Amino acid sequence: MCRLLGLAARTPTTVTAALGRDGSAVFRSMARLHRDGWGTAWHGPEGLEASRVPGAGHVDPVLERMLERDAAAARLVHLRLATRGMACTADNTHPFTDDGLAFAHNGSVPTDGPLERLVSPARAAGLTGTTDSERYFAAIRSRMDEGASAVEAAAATAAALREAFPTRSANALLLTPRELIAVHASDGVPVPLHEFRASGLTSAELPRHHEEGYYLLRWRRTEEGGVLVASTGLDPAGWAALPAESVTRIDLATLDLETTPLAAEAARLVA
Repeated sequence: MCRLLGLAARTPTTVTAALGRDGSAVFRSMARLHRDGWGTAWHGPEGLEASRVPGAGHVDPVLERMLERDAAAARLVHLRLATRGMACTADNTHPFTDDGLAFAHNGSVPTDGPLERLVSPARAAGLTGTTDSERYFAAIRSRMDEGASAVEAAAATAAALREAFPTRSANALLLTPRELIAVHASDGVPVPLHEFRASGLTSAELPRHHEEGYYLLRWRRTEEGGVLVASTGLDPAGWAALPAESVTRIDLATLDLETTPLAAEAARLVA
């Protein structure tokens, strides 16, 4: 269970510039609950770069600096609330990266059975951590190895996970050299209230909308025409919910959005 934030912009910009100083501070404060690690991946001058820290972001000056000072035209940020039993290590910290791609997940699914069968032997051999999320990414890469586009692979994998685990979230962000892909696949998934209670935070201390809309993904345009995608917790004014059980592709060159149902996008693989 985590918080996701994706940014696509016309020119390199910081998260703080895109969200506003107050919004950036609110996002960072969500690491009080999601305190089991943080990470970010972005397009730098020499390609994809990433930083992953298995510690609490709300007390980490490095996260503060990255949000406020480090500009990029495309970035994703992840705040981790670890599934019970999953170690808080660098290898288990999102985003996971491979061959110019970066991936972050908000949810949890069993690592064996249906998920395991979606991962090719070659991709399974490259796993370094123990999380379901890294295996979710490996399943997407397995489909891409077979010729699927990134958006087709993300949609097909999410659809398969939702069919196998209808009460588990497959929300995710996938950053490629050409696009930012948002998977909103969590309709009807129960809010993990037990995890909130275990944190020791009261209802009043939780980020906004966590107890009733934890898995909702929203998007909005920035003042400069860029695109933001985020989990709940921020001020919802000006944001629109992404359709349920959908995949949205944001073209990094044009900043155009294309949203399609998971089932429709996944069906392209067998058409």
